[in-house]
Amino acid sequence: MQKLLIISTLLSLLCVSAGCTYWYQEGKSFESCQDDLQQCYDYLKTRADMNSLEFYEVDFMKHCMKEKGYRLVTEDKLPRDVKRRDPQIKTFWLLAGQSGTLEE
Repeated sequence: MQKLLIISTLLSLLCVSAGCTYWYQEGKSFESCQDDLQQCYDYLKTRADMNSLEFYEVDFMKHCMKEKGYRLVTEDKLPRDVKRRDPQIKTFWLLAGQSGTLEE
């Protein structure tokens, strides 16, 4: 638990100083991004020991989302008209926020 707290604190500082990143795919809705991220997570749960917080989970999620056509972009590169949710540092595998259009 202490390891998670240290990692969360460091990532929060990094996010503030370097800018947060978001999953984005042009033309995809915010809800589609959420669904795709959940699908990747569900698939991850079948392949990984979720009691262990390792970088494998982060790499797996990045690979899965990129296969679905998403890319990681910094907030300043997102179109102004997309909905966004900041990264949820409390969830180790969700180091990037979600973004997407309000309608498909």
